[in-house]
Amino acid sequence: MKIKVLVSPTFQAALGKLTNQELPLRTSFYLKGVLKKNVEESKKYEDVRLEALSRVADKNEDGSMKVDANNQVHLSPENLIKFQGELNALLETEVELGSVKLSELGEKASLSPNDLLALEGLVLE
Repeated sequence: MKIKVLVSPTFQAALGKLTNQELPLRTSFYLKGVLKKNVEESKKYEDVRLEALSRVADKNEDGSMKVDANNQVHLSPENLIKFQGELNALLETEVELGSVKLSELGEKASLSPNDLLALEGLVLE
């Protein structure tokens, strides 16, 4: 699964919906591990993204990132292109969360087709 899927709000919402369902114990146990890995990878992504942003952002005299009234970080046009390129490459990075078969979710699990689409790669047929 690519990081861009992992950090998408659609994936996060569908994963939250899945984990809040009544599932067989074995599947619940397995999904706890998936959630832990999801949190770790999402945090790692955000840490690296902020480090890169800090590296290329315009700075105030005290060395802090320059931000506007809307809390948007200032970047020179050259640094914006550089940051976007690095971020796009990072978002294409593959991470392994694991997967679960649809049949392992049990009879009480209820996911919409959109949820299943969002969880593609995590929930397999």
